[in-house]
Amino acid sequence: MLPEHMQNIEAGLFHFLITGIALVVPVVVFHYFRYGRVEPRRSFVLYATLLYGLVLLALVFMPFPSLSSVCDGRQTTQWVPFHFIAELPETFPLLSFAFNVALFLPLGVLLRKAYGLQLRWVLLAGFLASLVVEIIQVTGNLGIYPCPYRLFDVDDLMANTLGATLGGLIAPAAVIVPKVLPAKEVLAQLDAVGLPTQVLAYGLDVVLLGIVVSFVGVTEWAFLIVFALIRVVTPLLADGYTPAGRLLKFRVRQVDGTPATCLRLVVREVFGPLGLLALLALGFFTLMLVGRTVGSDTLTEVFGPVQQMQPMLVAVLIAGAAFTLFLLAPVARRDQRGWHDRIAGVRCVPDRANYANLVRTK
Repeated sequence: MLPEHMQNIEAGLFHFLITGIALVVPVVVFHYFRYGRVEPRRSFVLYATLLYGLVLLALVFMPFPSLSSVCDGRQTTQWVPFHFIAELPETFPLLSFAFNVALFLPLGVLLRKAYGLQLRWVLLAGFLASLVVEIIQVTGNLGIYPCPYRLFDVDDLMANTLGATLGGLIAPAAVIVPKVLPAKEVLAQLDAVGLPTQVLAYGLDVVLLGIVVSFVGVTEWAFLIVFALIRVVTPLLADGYTPAGRLLKFRVRQVDGTPATCLRLVVREVFGPLGLLALLALGFFTLMLVGRTVGSDTLTEVFGPVQQMQPMLVAVLIAGAAFTLFLLAPVARRDQRGWHDRIAGVRCVPDRANYANLVRTK
């Protein structure tokens, strides 16, 4: 591939990175309020389409020339089909034709595999997309430039359409591209409690925990006992409700709708956010204790100079990102169950649910 093409691909990847980051929150919010969850396949297809589109635009239109370098009398249109064949003895236009075919292959794969379009519609979409590109080129990017700086070539139009069609033909073999499910198969379960509601309830229970502990005395044992009262004992005595759960009208149940046992509630909290943080803190303090046992009293003495601590800091950041993803995992599930709920065999169920008709969620 030509160095110019490589630079254009790098430019497309760079713009995808910037645009993708900017769209993360809007996409998550839109998907969640539209479907009650963030469906992974739709999100993957959306970002794959965004990546492909930006790379395609970069390859087709970049690099942008200066205004002074256009209108130099160069040929701007080529209307003879298969003109590249006549040029074969002198140049290598076949490579350019093959490149244009390959450029539109992903479009055909996405339209056929992800969105289920029939082959004839894939062909038409490839032709129209290519025609739009060629029109933009021949009009100097819709009049931004006084003259075209790229050639309107009917052979490119044919090659791009062929590429999209071939992409549609090979789409069934593209196992990495998922099929976008219909909306009715994407929606969260009606008897699921949304992740934002669960997070809000957990936060309110933690606030209550802080208030109570501040009155009885801030000690490790007071924190543990009050936490157990709020998150384990209260649900046992109040039919699955924590204080915040009662306020937000949902309770904790086993997956078959029966009341959660004490053991399941304890396991749920051990693998919940504060439980995992406590385990991480325990590991950290264990390292500190080992360091002090060998005569070290500071982080620097335990882990070495700041320069040597960089791998550890990277590991901490990775662990933090993994912890965040761990907590956010329910947003992609139809039942909105977190890992701690799945491990404990429980789920959050709204008051409006009919417990007799709950279906076991795998």
